[in-house]
Amino acid sequence: MRLWLTIAALALGAMIPSNAALAQGSAFTYQGRLTHGTNAASGTYDLRFAIYDAAIDGGPLGGALTNLATPVSNGLFAVTLDFRAGVFTGSARWLEIAVRT
Repeated sequence: MRLWLTIAALALGAMIPSNAALAQGSAFTYQGRLTHGTNAASGTYDLRFAIYDAAIDGGPLGGALTNLATPVSNGLFAVTLDFRAGVFTGSARWLEIAVRT
């Protein structure tokens, strides 16, 4: 049985001001670095992303996004995420990232 492992959480703060949503879409590119122990990961990984309104006991904002078979090269990856309009309102947000091989 494969398990999702939470590898990182980071504050997304005011990445997209609420008034900017009128001029641009809600999708953005997330670039990350994945390690396996002390080594840079390489290969194909399933990545799951979820947005929360607090770091501890936060409520999810919308559903999780899953990117299957994401290529990771020398530890680096890039994905496009779109949590839809209304998620980034100027309040702090936390991104949970889960990974499995």
